[in-house]
Amino acid sequence: MPAFQVSSRTAASPPPPKRKPRRLRREWVAVISFMSAMGGAGGLFALILANLKLPDDIVFVLLPIFVYFAVIQLQAYTFKVPLFMLNVFLSGTPAYVLLTLCFAFIYYSAIIGLELLTHQDPILSHTVLVTTSLALAIMFDPIRSYVQKRIEQRFNLRNRETTRAVQVFTSTLREEIDLDQLCERFLTVIEQTMQPYSVSLWTRISDEQREKSSPTKTMSIADDDPFLAYVLNHPGPLEVDRIQLDTPAVQNLKRQPVEILLPLASQGELIGLLILGPRLKGEEYTADQRAMLDSLIPQVSPALRVAQLVKEQQAQVRERERIEQELRTARTIQHTFLPRDVPTLPGWQLVPYYQSAREVGGDFYDFLPFEDGRLGLVIGDVTDKGIPAALVMTATRTMLRTAALEQSSPAEVLARVNDLLHTDIPAGMFVTCFYAILDPKSGFLRYANAGHEPPYRQHDGNVVELWATGMPLGMMPGTRYDEHEVTLVAGESLLFYSDGLVEAHNPSQEMFGFPRLKTALEDPANGTPLIEVLLGKLKRFTGDGWEQEDDVTMVTLHRMADLQNNKS
Repeated sequence: MPAFQVSSRTAASPPPPKRKPRRLRREWVAVISFMSAMGGAGGLFALILANLKLPDDIVFVLLPIFVYFAVIQLQAYTFKVPLFMLNVFLSGTPAYVLLTLCFAFIYYSAIIGLELLTHQDPILSHTVLVTTSLALAIMFDPIRSYVQKRIEQRFNLRNRETTRAVQVFTSTLREEIDLDQLCERFLTVIEQTMQPYSVSLWTRISDEQREKSSPTKTMSIADDDPFLAYVLNHPGPLEVDRIQLDTPAVQNLKRQPVEILLPLASQGELIGLLILGPRLKGEEYTADQRAMLDSLIPQVSPALRVAQLVKEQQAQVRERERIEQELRTARTIQHTFLPRDVPTLPGWQLVPYYQSAREVGGDFYDFLPFEDGRLGLVIGDVTDKGIPAALVMTATRTMLRTAALEQSSPAEVLARVNDLLHTDIPAGMFVTCFYAILDPKSGFLRYANAGHEPPYRQHDGNVVELWATGMPLGMMPGTRYDEHEVTLVAGESLLFYSDGLVEAHNPSQEMFGFPRLKTALEDPANGTPLIEVLLGKLKRFTGDGWEQEDDVTMVTLHRMADLQNNKS
Protein backbone atom coordinates (compact mmCIF):
# COMPACT_ATOMS: atom_id res chain seq x y z
CA MET A 1 0.00 0.00 0.00
CA PRO A 2 1.68 3.25 -1.13
CA ALA A 3 2.22 5.67 1.75
CA PHE A 4 2.92 9.40 1.57
CA GLN A 5 4.44 11.86 3.99
CA VAL A 6 2.25 14.99 4.04
CA SER A 7 3.68 18.51 4.36
CA SER A 8 1.01 21.23 4.43
CA ARG A 9 0.73 24.97 4.70
CA THR A 10 -2.40 27.05 5.20
CA ALA A 11 -2.81 30.82 5.05
CA ALA A 12 -3.79 32.64 8.22
CA SER A 13 -6.65 34.50 6.49
CA PRO A 14 -10.16 32.99 6.32
CA PRO A 15 -10.64 30.56 3.43
CA PRO A 16 -12.41 31.86 0.34
CA PRO A 17 -15.85 30.41 -0.36
CA LYS A 18 -15.64 27.21 -2.31
CA ARG A 19 -16.82 27.68 -5.86
CA LYS A 20 -19.42 25.37 -7.26
CA PRO A 21 -18.06 22.79 -9.67
CA ARG A 22 -17.87 24.15 -13.17
CA ARG A 23 -20.63 22.66 -15.30
CA LEU A 24 -18.80 23.26 -18.55
CA ARG A 25 -15.54 21.72 -19.58
CA ARG A 26 -12.61 24.08 -19.99
CA GLU A 27 -12.73 23.65 -23.76
CA TRP A 28 -16.29 24.97 -23.86
CA VAL A 29 -15.33 27.79 -21.53
CA ALA A 30 -12.59 28.71 -24.00
CA VAL A 31 -15.08 28.76 -26.88
CA ILE A 32 -17.50 30.94 -24.94
CA SER A 33 -14.67 33.25 -23.90
CA PHE A 34 -13.61 33.53 -27.53
CA MET A 35 -17.13 34.43 -28.58
CA SER A 36 -17.31 36.98 -25.76
CA ALA A 37 -14.06 38.52 -26.95
CA MET A 38 -15.42 38.74 -30.47
CA GLY A 39 -18.59 40.35 -29.17
CA GLY A 40 -16.63 42.84 -27.09
CA ALA A 41 -14.43 43.75 -30.04
CA GLY A 42 -17.47 44.17 -32.27
CA GLY A 43 -19.20 46.39 -29.72
CA LEU A 44 -16.12 48.58 -29.35
CA PHE A 45 -15.79 48.80 -33.12
CA ALA A 46 -19.47 49.81 -33.48
CA LEU A 47 -19.04 52.47 -30.77
CA ILE A 48 -16.09 54.01 -32.56
CA LEU A 49 -17.87 53.82 -35.90
CA ALA A 50 -20.96 55.61 -34.52
CA ASN A 51 -19.08 58.42 -32.79
CA LEU A 52 -16.05 59.03 -34.99
CA LYS A 53 -16.00 60.04 -38.63
CA LEU A 54 -13.23 57.88 -40.08
CA PRO A 55 -12.41 57.01 -43.67
CA ASP A 56 -13.76 53.66 -44.79
CA ASP A 57 -10.30 52.20 -45.30
CA ILE A 58 -9.24 52.93 -41.72
CA VAL A 59 -12.56 51.57 -40.44
CA PHE A 60 -12.12 48.22 -42.14
CA VAL A 61 -8.49 48.03 -41.05
CA LEU A 62 -9.48 48.66 -37.43
CA LEU A 63 -12.07 45.85 -37.44
CA PRO A 64 -9.58 42.92 -37.61
CA ILE A 65 -7.18 44.80 -35.32
CA PHE A 66 -9.86 45.02 -32.59
CA VAL A 67 -10.81 41.39 -33.06
CA TYR A 68 -7.19 40.26 -32.83
CA PHE A 69 -6.51 42.46 -29.80
CA ALA A 70 -9.53 41.12 -27.94
CA VAL A 71 -8.73 37.47 -28.70
CA ILE A 72 -5.09 37.54 -27.57
CA GLN A 73 -5.94 39.38 -24.38
CA LEU A 74 -8.69 36.96 -23.32
CA GLN A 75 -6.64 33.78 -23.60
CA ALA A 76 -7.07 33.16 -19.87
CA TYR A 77 -10.59 31.74 -20.43
CA THR A 78 -12.42 34.18 -18.18
CA PHE A 79 -15.53 36.33 -18.44
CA LYS A 80 -14.02 39.12 -16.35
CA VAL A 81 -12.40 42.37 -17.43
CA PRO A 82 -9.57 41.66 -19.93
CA LEU A 83 -6.69 40.53 -17.80
CA PHE A 84 -4.08 42.14 -19.95
CA MET A 85 -5.35 45.67 -19.41
CA LEU A 86 -6.01 44.97 -15.72
CA ASN A 87 -2.49 43.69 -15.15
CA VAL A 88 -1.00 46.65 -16.96
CA PHE A 89 -2.35 49.08 -14.38
CA LEU A 90 -2.41 46.97 -11.22
CA SER A 91 0.65 44.75 -11.43
CA GLY A 92 3.23 46.84 -13.19
CA THR A 93 5.58 49.66 -12.49
CA PRO A 94 5.04 53.04 -14.20
CA ALA A 95 7.76 52.13 -16.69
CA TYR A 96 5.97 48.87 -17.48
CA VAL A 97 2.64 50.64 -18.00
CA LEU A 98 4.21 53.28 -20.25
CA LEU A 99 6.25 50.82 -22.29
CA THR A 100 3.31 48.45 -22.74
CA LEU A 101 0.95 51.16 -23.93
CA CYS A 102 3.60 52.69 -26.19
CA PHE A 103 4.50 49.33 -27.67
CA ALA A 104 0.83 48.47 -28.27
CA PHE A 105 0.29 51.85 -29.95
CA ILE A 106 3.41 51.46 -32.12
CA TYR A 107 2.62 47.87 -33.02
CA TYR A 108 -1.00 48.41 -34.06
CA SER A 109 -0.21 51.75 -35.71
CA ALA A 110 2.50 50.04 -37.73
CA ILE A 111 0.03 47.42 -38.95
CA ILE A 112 -2.52 50.08 -39.87
CA GLY A 113 0.12 52.22 -41.60
CA LEU A 114 1.53 49.26 -43.49
CA GLU A 115 -1.92 48.20 -44.56
CA LEU A 116 -2.87 51.69 -45.81
CA LEU A 117 0.48 52.10 -47.50
CA THR A 118 0.21 48.87 -49.47
CA HIS A 119 -3.48 49.21 -50.37
CA GLN A 120 -4.05 52.72 -51.77
CA ASP A 121 -6.46 51.69 -54.52
CA PRO A 122 -9.79 53.50 -53.75
CA ILE A 123 -11.85 50.72 -55.36
CA LEU A 124 -10.19 47.95 -53.35
CA SER A 125 -12.61 45.55 -51.70
CA HIS A 126 -13.14 45.97 -47.99
CA THR A 127 -12.87 42.21 -47.63
CA VAL A 128 -9.30 42.41 -48.84
CA LEU A 129 -8.49 45.08 -46.25
CA VAL A 130 -9.96 43.01 -43.42
CA THR A 131 -8.20 39.82 -44.54
CA THR A 132 -4.79 41.31 -45.09
CA SER A 133 -4.91 43.29 -41.85
CA LEU A 134 -5.66 40.16 -39.89
CA ALA A 135 -2.93 38.31 -41.77
CA LEU A 136 -0.37 40.98 -40.90
CA ALA A 137 -1.38 40.87 -37.22
CA ILE A 138 -0.95 37.10 -37.15
CA MET A 139 2.30 37.23 -39.14
CA PHE A 140 4.01 39.65 -36.77
CA ASP A 141 2.50 38.22 -33.58
CA PRO A 142 5.67 36.23 -32.64
CA ILE A 143 7.63 39.49 -32.67
CA ARG A 144 4.94 41.21 -30.60
CA SER A 145 4.88 38.30 -28.11
CA TYR A 146 8.66 38.27 -27.76
CA VAL A 147 8.95 42.01 -27.16
CA GLN A 148 5.98 42.03 -24.78
CA LYS A 149 7.44 39.12 -22.83
CA ARG A 150 10.75 40.92 -22.48
CA ILE A 151 8.95 44.04 -21.22
CA GLU A 152 7.01 41.97 -18.68
CA GLN A 153 10.12 40.17 -17.46
CA ARG A 154 12.02 43.41 -17.04
CA PHE A 155 9.37 45.84 -15.80
CA ASN A 156 6.25 43.92 -14.66
CA LEU A 157 6.48 43.83 -10.86
CA ARG A 158 4.45 40.68 -10.20
CA ASN A 159 5.79 38.70 -13.13
CA ARG A 160 9.32 39.77 -12.27
CA GLU A 161 8.96 38.56 -8.67
CA THR A 162 7.41 35.29 -9.82
CA THR A 163 10.09 34.68 -12.41
CA ARG A 164 12.86 35.51 -9.95
CA ALA A 165 11.41 33.17 -7.31
CA VAL A 166 11.15 30.30 -9.80
CA GLN A 167 14.63 30.92 -11.19
CA VAL A 168 16.22 31.00 -7.74
CA PHE A 169 14.45 27.78 -6.81
CA THR A 170 15.26 25.84 -9.98
CA SER A 171 18.89 27.03 -10.08
CA THR A 172 19.66 25.14 -6.86
CA LEU A 173 17.60 22.01 -7.47
CA ARG A 174 20.60 19.92 -8.45
CA GLU A 175 22.46 20.95 -5.32
CA GLU A 176 19.64 20.26 -2.84
CA ILE A 177 19.70 16.68 -1.59
CA ASP A 178 18.01 17.21 1.77
CA LEU A 179 14.43 16.00 1.28
CA ASP A 180 12.92 18.10 4.07
CA GLN A 181 14.65 21.26 2.89
CA LEU A 182 13.61 20.62 -0.71
CA CYS A 183 9.96 20.15 0.28
CA GLU A 184 9.98 23.34 2.35
CA ARG A 185 11.53 25.38 -0.44
CA PHE A 186 9.10 23.93 -2.98
CA LEU A 187 6.11 24.82 -0.83
CA THR A 188 7.51 28.32 -0.35
CA VAL A 189 7.88 28.98 -4.07
CA ILE A 190 4.36 27.65 -4.70
CA GLU A 191 2.98 30.01 -2.06
CA GLN A 192 4.85 32.95 -3.59
CA THR A 193 3.86 32.30 -7.18
CA MET A 194 0.39 30.71 -6.94
CA GLN A 195 -0.93 32.39 -3.76
CA PRO A 196 -3.14 29.46 -2.70
CA TYR A 197 -5.12 29.41 0.53
CA SER A 198 -3.65 25.96 1.25
CA VAL A 199 -1.00 23.78 -0.32
CA SER A 200 0.06 20.20 0.48
CA LEU A 201 2.95 18.13 -0.77
CA TRP A 202 2.65 14.35 -0.52
CA THR A 203 5.99 12.55 -0.83
CA ARG A 204 6.25 8.78 -1.21
CA ILE A 205 7.79 6.95 1.75
CA SER A 206 8.69 3.32 2.43
CA ASP A 207 6.85 1.03 4.81
CA GLU A 208 9.69 1.34 7.34
CA GLN A 209 9.48 5.14 7.21
CA ARG A 210 5.70 5.00 7.63
CA GLU A 211 6.06 2.97 10.83
CA LYS A 212 8.38 5.63 12.26
CA SER A 213 6.24 8.60 11.13
CA SER A 214 3.33 10.20 12.94
CA PRO A 215 -0.03 8.82 11.71
CA THR A 216 -1.40 12.37 11.42
CA LYS A 217 1.30 13.24 8.86
CA THR A 218 0.92 10.23 6.57
CA MET A 219 -1.61 9.18 3.95
CA SER A 220 -2.07 5.76 2.40
CA ILE A 221 -3.68 4.75 -0.88
CA ALA A 222 -4.71 1.18 -1.65
CA ASP A 223 -2.57 -0.64 -4.21
CA ASP A 224 -5.60 -1.36 -6.41
CA ASP A 225 -7.00 2.19 -6.28
CA PRO A 226 -7.53 3.39 -9.91
CA PHE A 227 -6.56 6.86 -8.76
CA LEU A 228 -2.85 5.88 -8.90
CA ALA A 229 -3.02 4.85 -12.55
CA TYR A 230 -5.18 7.86 -13.39
CA VAL A 231 -2.72 10.47 -12.11
CA LEU A 232 0.20 8.71 -13.80
CA ASN A 233 -1.65 8.87 -17.12
CA HIS A 234 -2.53 12.56 -16.65
CA PRO A 235 0.76 14.33 -15.84
CA GLY A 236 -0.58 17.91 -16.04
CA PRO A 237 -2.67 19.93 -13.57
CA LEU A 238 -5.90 18.12 -12.69
CA GLU A 239 -9.05 19.75 -11.39
CA VAL A 240 -10.15 17.55 -8.50
CA ASP A 241 -13.87 18.29 -9.01
CA ARG A 242 -13.64 16.96 -12.56
CA ILE A 243 -11.96 13.63 -11.71
CA GLN A 244 -14.64 11.07 -12.52
CA LEU A 245 -13.51 8.37 -10.10
CA ASP A 246 -15.44 7.04 -7.14
CA THR A 247 -12.54 5.86 -4.97
CA PRO A 248 -11.66 6.53 -1.32
CA ALA A 249 -8.68 8.68 -2.32
CA VAL A 250 -10.72 10.90 -4.64
CA GLN A 251 -13.60 11.16 -2.19
CA ASN A 252 -11.18 12.24 0.53
CA LEU A 253 -9.74 14.95 -1.72
CA LYS A 254 -13.17 16.23 -2.74
CA ARG A 255 -14.19 16.61 0.91
CA GLN A 256 -11.30 19.03 1.40
CA PRO A 257 -10.85 22.55 -0.05
CA VAL A 258 -8.82 21.29 -3.01
CA GLU A 259 -8.90 22.65 -6.55
CA ILE A 260 -5.81 21.45 -8.39
CA LEU A 261 -3.75 18.29 -8.10
CA LEU A 262 -0.44 17.69 -9.85
CA PRO A 263 1.27 14.28 -9.87
CA LEU A 264 5.04 14.16 -9.45
CA ALA A 265 6.45 11.17 -11.29
CA SER A 266 9.94 9.96 -12.11
CA GLN A 267 10.62 7.18 -14.61
CA GLY A 268 6.99 6.06 -14.55
CA GLU A 269 6.81 5.89 -10.76
CA LEU A 270 4.56 8.14 -8.69
CA ILE A 271 6.78 9.78 -6.08
CA GLY A 272 4.50 12.54 -4.85
CA LEU A 273 1.46 14.78 -5.28
CA LEU A 274 1.15 18.56 -5.15
CA ILE A 275 -2.31 19.63 -3.98
CA LEU A 276 -3.50 23.23 -4.20
CA GLY A 277 -6.52 24.73 -2.51
CA PRO A 278 -8.41 27.78 -3.82
CA ARG A 279 -6.58 31.06 -4.35
CA LEU A 280 -6.59 33.55 -1.50
CA LYS A 281 -8.84 36.09 -3.24
CA GLY A 282 -11.22 33.51 -4.66
CA GLU A 283 -9.86 33.98 -8.19
CA GLU A 284 -9.18 31.18 -10.61
CA TYR A 285 -5.70 30.02 -11.43
CA THR A 286 -4.68 31.66 -14.69
CA ALA A 287 -3.32 29.98 -17.77
CA ASP A 288 0.12 31.50 -17.05
CA GLN A 289 0.14 29.98 -13.56
CA ARG A 290 -0.85 26.58 -14.90
CA ALA A 291 1.87 26.84 -17.54
CA MET A 292 4.37 27.72 -14.83
CA LEU A 293 3.39 24.57 -12.92
CA ASP A 294 3.70 22.51 -16.10
CA SER A 295 7.27 23.73 -16.57
CA LEU A 296 8.22 23.50 -12.89
CA ILE A 297 6.97 19.99 -12.07
CA PRO A 298 9.28 18.15 -14.56
CA GLN A 299 12.25 19.85 -12.90
CA VAL A 300 11.13 19.18 -9.34
CA SER A 301 10.24 15.50 -9.79
CA PRO A 302 13.78 14.20 -10.54
CA ALA A 303 15.26 16.37 -7.77
CA LEU A 304 12.64 15.05 -5.35
CA ARG A 305 13.45 11.47 -6.33
CA VAL A 306 17.16 12.04 -5.79
CA ALA A 307 16.47 13.55 -2.36
CA GLN A 308 14.27 10.53 -1.50
CA LEU A 309 17.06 8.13 -2.49
CA VAL A 310 19.58 10.12 -0.44
CA LYS A 311 17.28 9.99 2.59
CA GLU A 312 16.82 6.23 2.15
CA GLN A 313 20.59 5.77 1.91
CA GLN A 314 21.11 7.88 5.01
CA ALA A 315 18.54 5.78 6.86
CA GLN A 316 20.35 2.62 5.77
CA VAL A 317 23.67 4.06 6.94
CA ARG A 318 22.16 4.95 10.32
CA GLU A 319 20.69 1.46 10.58
CA ARG A 320 24.07 -0.09 9.76
CA GLU A 321 25.72 2.15 12.35
CA ARG A 322 23.11 1.11 14.90
CA ILE A 323 23.73 -2.56 14.13
CA GLU A 324 27.50 -2.07 14.32
CA GLN A 325 27.09 -0.39 17.69
CA GLU A 326 24.92 -3.25 18.91
CA LEU A 327 27.54 -5.75 17.74
CA ARG A 328 30.28 -3.86 19.56
CA THR A 329 28.12 -3.79 22.67
CA ALA A 330 27.42 -7.53 22.35
CA ARG A 331 31.15 -8.27 21.99
CA THR A 332 31.88 -6.18 25.05
CA ILE A 333 29.24 -8.04 27.06
CA GLN A 334 30.55 -11.42 25.95
CA HIS A 335 34.20 -10.66 26.60
CA THR A 336 33.39 -9.11 29.95
CA PHE A 337 31.75 -12.29 31.23
CA LEU A 338 34.26 -14.77 29.80
CA PRO A 339 36.87 -15.95 32.36
CA ARG A 340 39.83 -13.60 32.56
CA ASP A 341 42.10 -16.14 34.22
CA VAL A 342 42.54 -19.82 33.51
CA PRO A 343 42.71 -21.99 36.65
CA THR A 344 46.07 -23.65 37.25
CA LEU A 345 45.76 -27.39 37.88
CA PRO A 346 48.94 -29.31 38.76
CA GLY A 347 49.46 -32.05 36.19
CA TRP A 348 46.80 -30.67 33.88
CA GLN A 349 46.82 -28.31 30.91
CA LEU A 350 43.65 -26.22 30.40
CA VAL A 351 43.53 -24.00 27.28
CA PRO A 352 40.50 -21.96 26.14
CA TYR A 353 40.01 -20.32 22.74
CA TYR A 354 37.26 -17.92 21.69
CA GLN A 355 36.88 -16.02 18.41
CA SER A 356 33.69 -14.04 17.86
CA ALA A 357 32.16 -13.68 14.42
CA ARG A 358 31.15 -10.33 12.93
CA GLU A 359 27.54 -11.05 13.89
CA VAL A 360 28.25 -11.98 17.47
CA GLY A 361 26.64 -15.23 18.57
CA GLY A 362 25.99 -16.53 22.06
CA ASP A 363 28.97 -18.81 22.70
CA PHE A 364 30.36 -18.91 26.21
CA TYR A 365 32.57 -21.00 28.46
CA ASP A 366 33.30 -20.82 32.18
CA PHE A 367 35.38 -22.36 34.93
CA LEU A 368 33.81 -22.93 38.38
CA PRO A 369 36.38 -23.70 41.12
CA PHE A 370 35.07 -25.42 44.26
CA GLU A 371 36.54 -25.23 47.75
CA ASP A 372 37.41 -28.95 47.76
CA GLY A 373 39.68 -28.53 44.72
CA ARG A 374 37.24 -29.75 42.09
CA LEU A 375 36.67 -27.67 38.94
CA GLY A 376 33.47 -27.15 37.02
CA LEU A 377 33.79 -26.88 33.22
CA VAL A 378 31.06 -25.19 31.20
CA ILE A 379 30.63 -24.58 27.47
CA GLY A 380 27.41 -23.36 25.88
CA ASP A 381 25.77 -21.63 22.94
CA VAL A 382 22.72 -19.36 22.83
CA THR A 383 20.58 -19.45 19.71
CA ASP A 384 20.31 -15.99 18.08
CA LYS A 385 22.92 -13.27 17.66
CA GLY A 386 23.76 -9.80 18.83
CA ILE A 387 22.71 -8.16 22.08
CA PRO A 388 19.75 -10.53 22.79
CA ALA A 389 22.05 -13.56 22.67
CA ALA A 390 24.68 -11.78 24.79
CA LEU A 391 22.10 -10.90 27.45
CA VAL A 392 20.75 -14.46 27.59
CA MET A 393 24.32 -15.72 27.81
CA THR A 394 25.05 -13.55 30.84
CA ALA A 395 21.83 -14.64 32.53
CA THR A 396 22.59 -18.32 31.88
CA ARG A 397 26.14 -17.96 33.21
CA THR A 398 24.83 -16.35 36.40
CA MET A 399 22.21 -19.07 36.88
CA LEU A 400 24.81 -21.80 36.32
CA ARG A 401 27.16 -20.34 38.94
CA THR A 402 24.31 -20.00 41.44
CA ALA A 403 22.93 -23.50 40.83
CA ALA A 404 26.43 -25.03 40.99
CA LEU A 405 26.76 -23.78 44.56
CA GLU A 406 23.42 -25.31 45.55
CA GLN A 407 23.59 -28.63 43.70
CA SER A 408 26.37 -31.21 43.63
CA SER A 409 25.32 -33.11 40.52
CA PRO A 410 25.81 -31.76 36.94
CA ALA A 411 22.41 -33.17 35.95
CA GLU A 412 20.70 -31.43 38.88
CA VAL A 413 22.44 -28.13 38.02
CA LEU A 414 21.21 -28.25 34.41
CA ALA A 415 17.68 -29.15 35.51
CA ARG A 416 17.63 -26.21 37.94
CA VAL A 417 18.94 -23.74 35.33
CA ASN A 418 16.45 -25.04 32.76
CA ASP A 419 13.50 -24.30 35.05
CA LEU A 420 14.81 -20.83 35.95
CA LEU A 421 15.61 -19.90 32.37
CA HIS A 422 12.31 -21.10 30.91
CA THR A 423 10.32 -18.38 32.69
CA ASP A 424 12.47 -15.50 31.38
CA ILE A 425 13.99 -16.51 28.04
CA PRO A 426 12.50 -14.79 24.94
CA ALA A 427 10.28 -16.89 22.70
CA GLY A 428 12.14 -18.95 20.13
CA MET A 429 15.45 -18.88 22.01
CA PHE A 430 17.19 -21.66 23.93
CA VAL A 431 20.65 -22.52 25.23
CA THR A 432 22.75 -25.60 24.61
CA CYS A 433 25.17 -26.38 27.42
CA PHE A 434 27.64 -29.08 28.50
CA TYR A 435 28.57 -29.11 32.19
CA ALA A 436 31.21 -31.32 33.81
CA ILE A 437 32.89 -31.50 37.23
CA LEU A 438 36.53 -32.63 37.31
CA ASP A 439 38.44 -34.02 40.28
CA PRO A 440 42.04 -33.16 39.32
CA LYS A 441 43.53 -35.59 41.81
CA SER A 442 41.82 -38.73 40.50
CA GLY A 443 40.89 -37.61 36.97
CA PHE A 444 37.30 -38.50 37.75
CA LEU A 445 34.85 -36.53 35.55
CA ARG A 446 31.07 -36.41 35.96
CA TYR A 447 29.07 -34.67 33.22
CA ALA A 448 25.63 -33.92 31.78
CA ASN A 449 24.61 -32.44 28.46
CA ALA A 450 21.75 -30.07 27.54
CA GLY A 451 21.69 -30.49 23.75
CA HIS A 452 25.27 -29.32 23.14
CA GLU A 453 27.86 -30.92 20.85
CA PRO A 454 29.40 -33.80 22.87
CA PRO A 455 33.11 -33.34 23.66
CA TYR A 456 35.71 -35.62 22.07
CA ARG A 457 38.00 -37.77 24.24
CA GLN A 458 41.39 -38.92 22.99
CA HIS A 459 41.77 -42.33 24.67
CA ASP A 460 44.27 -45.12 23.89
CA GLY A 461 44.85 -43.74 20.39
CA ASN A 462 41.13 -43.56 19.71
CA VAL A 463 38.70 -40.65 19.60
CA VAL A 464 35.30 -41.13 21.22
CA GLU A 465 32.44 -38.83 22.16
CA LEU A 466 31.22 -38.24 25.70
CA TRP A 467 27.54 -38.93 25.12
CA ALA A 468 24.77 -37.74 27.40
CA THR A 469 21.23 -36.84 26.42
CA GLY A 470 19.10 -33.88 27.44
CA MET A 471 16.95 -31.06 26.02
CA PRO A 472 18.47 -27.58 25.53
CA LEU A 473 17.96 -25.19 28.43
CA GLY A 474 14.85 -23.02 28.45
CA MET A 475 12.76 -25.13 26.09
CA MET A 476 10.70 -27.32 28.39
CA PRO A 477 10.27 -27.03 32.17
CA GLY A 478 10.73 -30.13 34.31
CA THR A 479 13.32 -31.69 31.98
CA ARG A 480 15.61 -34.37 33.48
CA TYR A 481 19.17 -34.88 32.27
CA ASP A 482 21.31 -38.01 32.01
CA GLU A 483 24.55 -38.02 33.95
CA HIS A 484 27.66 -40.03 33.13
CA GLU A 485 31.20 -40.33 34.41
CA VAL A 486 34.66 -41.21 33.10
CA THR A 487 38.18 -41.21 34.49
CA LEU A 488 40.92 -39.50 32.52
CA VAL A 489 44.38 -41.01 32.72
CA ALA A 490 47.76 -39.54 31.87
CA GLY A 491 48.11 -38.59 28.19
CA GLU A 492 44.37 -38.28 27.59
CA SER A 493 42.69 -35.10 26.37
CA LEU A 494 39.21 -33.66 26.04
CA LEU A 495 38.01 -31.18 23.43
CA PHE A 496 34.97 -29.04 24.23
CA TYR A 497 33.78 -27.02 21.22
CA SER A 498 30.85 -25.09 19.75
CA ASP A 499 29.06 -25.56 16.43
CA GLY A 500 30.94 -22.62 14.87
CA LEU A 501 33.87 -24.98 14.36
CA VAL A 502 32.11 -27.83 12.58
CA GLU A 503 29.70 -25.58 10.63
CA ALA A 504 32.42 -23.45 9.01
CA HIS A 505 32.19 -23.43 5.18
CA ASN A 506 34.83 -23.31 2.47
CA PRO A 507 34.42 -21.36 -0.83
CA SER A 508 32.58 -24.39 -2.29
CA GLN A 509 30.03 -24.16 0.54
CA GLU A 510 31.20 -27.47 2.06
CA MET A 511 31.06 -27.76 5.86
CA PHE A 512 34.10 -28.64 7.91
CA GLY A 513 31.87 -31.19 9.64
CA PHE A 514 32.26 -33.79 12.36
CA PRO A 515 34.19 -36.37 10.25
CA ARG A 516 36.99 -33.86 9.49
CA LEU A 517 37.12 -32.84 13.13
CA LYS A 518 37.40 -36.45 14.27
CA THR A 519 40.08 -37.18 11.67
CA ALA A 520 42.07 -34.15 12.82
CA LEU A 521 41.94 -35.42 16.40
CA GLU A 522 43.14 -38.88 15.35
CA ASP A 523 46.25 -37.52 13.58
CA PRO A 524 49.40 -37.36 15.75
CA ALA A 525 50.00 -33.80 16.96
CA ASN A 526 53.78 -34.27 17.43
CA GLY A 527 53.83 -32.00 20.47
CA THR A 528 51.83 -29.15 18.84
CA PRO A 529 49.02 -27.83 21.03
CA LEU A 530 45.69 -29.30 19.95
CA ILE A 531 43.97 -25.95 19.40
CA GLU A 532 46.79 -24.79 17.08
CA VAL A 533 46.42 -28.02 15.09
CA LEU A 534 42.69 -27.57 14.71
CA LEU A 535 42.94 -23.89 13.75
CA GLY A 536 45.56 -24.72 11.13
CA LYS A 537 43.38 -27.40 9.56
CA LEU A 538 40.37 -25.04 9.68
CA LYS A 539 42.30 -22.29 7.90
CA ARG A 540 43.49 -24.64 5.17
CA PHE A 541 39.90 -25.81 4.69
CA THR A 542 38.20 -22.42 4.57
CA GLY A 543 40.95 -20.47 2.76
CA ASP A 544 42.39 -17.04 3.45
CA GLY A 545 39.25 -15.12 2.47
CA TRP A 546 36.99 -16.90 4.94
CA GLU A 547 34.29 -14.74 6.48
CA GLN A 548 33.53 -16.27 9.84
CA GLU A 549 29.83 -17.07 10.10
CA ASP A 550 29.57 -17.97 13.78
CA ASP A 551 31.57 -17.81 16.97
CA VAL A 552 34.30 -20.44 17.29
CA THR A 553 34.84 -21.62 20.87
CA MET A 554 37.14 -24.44 22.04
CA VAL A 555 38.43 -25.61 25.43
CA THR A 556 41.04 -28.37 25.66
CA LEU A 557 41.75 -30.34 28.85
CA HIS A 558 44.89 -32.51 28.83
CA ARG A 559 46.22 -34.69 31.66
CA MET A 560 49.97 -34.40 31.55
CA ALA A 561 51.03 -36.81 34.31
CA ASP A 562 49.61 -38.95 37.09
CA LEU A 563 49.93 -37.14 40.44
CA GLN A 564 50.14 -40.39 42.38
CA ASN A 565 53.10 -41.51 40.30
CA ASN A 566 54.80 -38.16 40.85
CA LYS A 567 54.47 -38.50 44.63
CA SER A 568 56.01 -41.94 44.63
